[in-house]
Amino acid sequence: MEILEYIEKNIHDFKRDTLNIERFLNDTRASYSFFQANYSDILKEFNRKERSEEEIEGMEIFKSLQESVCTYQSEIYKLCFINLIARTDAFLNDIAKSIYLWKKPDLQEEKREKIILRFSHSSFKDKLEHLKKEFDLTFPNIEEWESSIVELFSTRNIILHNNGLVNETYLRINGNSDLNLGDKRVVGEEYLKFTFVLIIIIAKSIEEQIHVKMS
Repeated sequence: MEILEYIEKNIHDFKRDTLNIERFLNDTRASYSFFQANYSDILKEFNRKERSEEEIEGMEIFKSLQESVCTYQSEIYKLCFINLIARTDAFLNDIAKSIYLWKKPDLQEEKREKIILRFSHSSFKDKLEHLKKEFDLTFPNIEEWESSIVELFSTRNIILHNNGLVNETYLRINGNSDLNLGDKRVVGEEYLKFTFVLIIIIAKSIEEQIHVKMS
């Protein structure tokens, strides 16, 4: 497979993975909604006659699920969000590696791998700067939303490393934030929707720039 085909595959796979996360979210929420809508009828039907110990045990699990659905719904937003940002990070790393193979094919493999490793550990903002410096790739649409995108990555970091609590690093990176030190960063439905929008902007912007460089 040619290098440019690899790059196209990187973009295609990222779009596919993003859609799969969205589909998983929607299907899971639909399942929860269906369960909640039918729970009372199921409970009434269950109570109409005597049940075996096994059936009673099964209903207790059902009742426990009913009590936990609200918590599960909030957790599913957080899990999808973390997955989205992780996949975006992986996508940027894949794209960088493919572009190095495309634009600098004579670079020693060991040196290239070290560069990609440093790239993978860098911040989102530094990744953009690296692509601009090395390959003259600019992403106006991403730059327009850069502060919001940077905030997404900051949120991912405090969820994973600080139990979702705002710390000094988060506030230093996001100087205009309305959150205070120690606040809980909540990932709700609207925040996750906004995340999907920004991820789409990232994918389309990179795709457009790659096509410009190909022409």
